[in-house]
This record gives sequence, C-alpha cells and structure tokens, in this order.
Amino acid sequence: MSSRFKINLKDKKTLARLGEVHLKNGVVQTPVFMPVGTHGAVRGLSSKDLLETNSEIMLANTYHLFARPGVPLIEKMGGLHSFSSWKRPILTDSGGFQVFSLAKQRKLTEDGVVFRNNFNGDKVELSPEIVVDAQERFGSDIMMVLDECPPADASPEDVKRAVERTTRWAQRSREARTKKDLALFPIVQGGSILELRNQSLKELLDLEKNSDPWEGIAIGGLSVGETKEKFIQTLYDFRLQLPTDRPRYLMGLGTPRDLVFAVAVGIDMFDCVLPSRNGRHGIVMARAGRMNIFNSRFTEDKAPIEEGCPCIACTNYSRAFIRHLLIIQDTLGGRLCTIHNVQYFLTLMNEIRMHIANGTFYEWSLGFLAGEQNIFLGSEKQPVKYPEAVLP
Repeated sequence: MSSRFKINLKDKKTLARLGEVHLKNGVVQTPVFMPVGTHGAVRGLSSKDLLETNSEIMLANTYHLFARPGVPLIEKMGGLHSFSSWKRPILTDSGGFQVFSLAKQRKLTEDGVVFRNNFNGDKVELSPEIVVDAQERFGSDIMMVLDECPPADASPEDVKRAVERTTRWAQRSREARTKKDLALFPIVQGGSILELRNQSLKELLDLEKNSDPWEGIAIGGLSVGETKEKFIQTLYDFRLQLPTDRPRYLMGLGTPRDLVFAVAVGIDMFDCVLPSRNGRHGIVMARAGRMNIFNSRFTEDKAPIEEGCPCIACTNYSRAFIRHLLIIQDTLGGRLCTIHNVQYFLTLMNEIRMHIANGTFYEWSLGFLAGEQNIFLGSEKQPVKYPEAVLP
C-alpha cells in the first residue's frame, strides 16, 4: 500500500471505501470532491470562501497556469500555495485534457504538444519533462503526468496509439521527477474500449516494478463526448481492474449521480467544473432538485437556496435577492450561487462518507441514483439505469 494512503473502512456491499491521503500540505479524507480552480482560484471565490465550505483540496490547471501568469512568476512568488493564498493541498492536472479540448490549436508529436496561447498568440510547449518540472516548481501536492486524451469518436487504432504514447510519456515523467515529497499519478487512457483500458493500466503499473510505486492512479479520457450509458458501462466494467492499495482518481466529472455511482465502484477522488460553471449562470443544486434562479418564480421568494445549508449564500440571502443580483448582472449573484454549489457537492461527499461509515451506503445510493430530483444536467433528464454496484 502507498505510504501516503490509508484505508480506514471498506463497505461490505459495494467497492466504496473510506480513506485518507497524506500529502505535503495536509491530509485529505476520501472519497473527496476537489473544486476546480483552473487559474489558481475557483472562479469568483477567494481562498477564504473555499475554506468556509471546508474544501480539503483544490485542483488547478497546469496548462493555463503555464500560459498565464507563467511558471517563473509563480515560483518567484513562493509557489502556487503562496501565490494563491491556499494553504491546503493542491492537485494540478497535466495539460493532457487540453490535447483533447484544444485539438484545433495544437500540434501533437512524440516529444510533446505545442499549443498557441489563447491570450497573446505565443507558443506554449509541453512535454512530460516540462510538465513535471512546472508542477514541482508550483509545489503541487499531487502532480499528474502528461497524457494523450483522445476524443470519444477516435478510431480504435488512434485510441491504441494514444494509450501507448501515454505509457511512454509516463515513463519519461517518472525519470524527470526530482521531488519525492510531491505525489505523482499516472493516467489510464483507452476510451470506452475495455481491452485498451486494461492494456493502459498494465503498462503503467509495469513501470513501477523494481522502482518507487505510483502514489495513486487516475482514470482519464471519459466525459469527452461518449454517451452517458457508455461512460457508466466503461467505469463499471473497469472497476475490478484497478489496484486497491492507492487512491483512484476519476478525472473531470461528474454530476451528483455520477459521483455516487463512481464511489460505489471504488473511486476515491473527483473534480468537476459543474459547481462553478453552472453557478455563474444562476443554476444551483439542492436536495429538492436543480433550480435556475433566473426563473421568474423566484422573484418574491424569501427562502434561501436551500434550508439548512451552512454556506454564506443560504445563511444570509434569499432566492429573490440572488435573482435580483443575477438580473442586474452583479457578479455577487454568480459568486453566491457558486459558493452554494461547491458547498452542495462537498456536503454530498460528507453524506457519502457518513453512509459508508454507518454501513448504509448501498441502500442509500440506490435511492439517490433513482431520484429524479438529483438530475443536474439536461442530458440526464431521462434517468439512466445505473448498474447495482455490488461486490462480485
């Protein structure tokens, strides 16, 4: 077992588990949701706002920080924790997702990937070595290796090439690493093809033989255009292949129901932009369901977004006032909605951990997954049937 990861309890009816990840800047309880601070801050929120939601760890984006403000400045300011005034752990992704999302403005070779900087047109060059060096200079508690993330419609041949390149890049990342006090995770690719997922995982684990083990394992390349049904089936089919002795990180998703299902199949760590992206547009999540605060039915609504929610939005403001702020385009409106959404996701993870601890997670999860009030996106309007993630 990784010296950084401790499993405290395994659920008896699912693959869910309670654990803790020991990192340079603190201990993170798992399962955990990581708010996304792409440029070093969750959009519109201060580090104090994030602390008040009791976030244990934040995610930042290596590509965007590399492009602006740049690694030298962050290093000169004392590293990313000091620069952003966030003292708790930080995970930085590698830029591999931008290989997918910025496909029209990048050039991919065996050496790495070259982007055209959106902000000033400059060339941004990332390689496995450059990415590890940048994250070490950031002081990232968890660093991700550079990977190639193929789109959902890529051919099996292209997905296989991406898997093999990801393995080679992972090896170069291991060789480039100099700071052992910072954790390094590889990323499993393979699209929705189980055989290639298994190949990717095996190759990545083979790299650690007779060497230091990876401190965790990440699953990438999902939620890149595949159907919800295919995402669910891929994760379900892959659940028994993952090593059990280290944290498992599902990158870049999901909805509340995705999180509950993924915990049931053994995933420990999550990140997603939904809380902040939707919050900026007045879309919030509560136990009663999804709400668009722009809706006229909230014009005279004196209730908070959610009764009993401890966030500053719900303890201080009415739906009517937040709607007023959104209508007049005052940035406080989107900020309050974002704070609430982050709190909702973190409260959901607290509830998940509580049910695992109490031995009630399986029964509770079935009810949560079946509840239409827990639908977060329009694409989920027709409830997807989730497999019952019981132990084999």
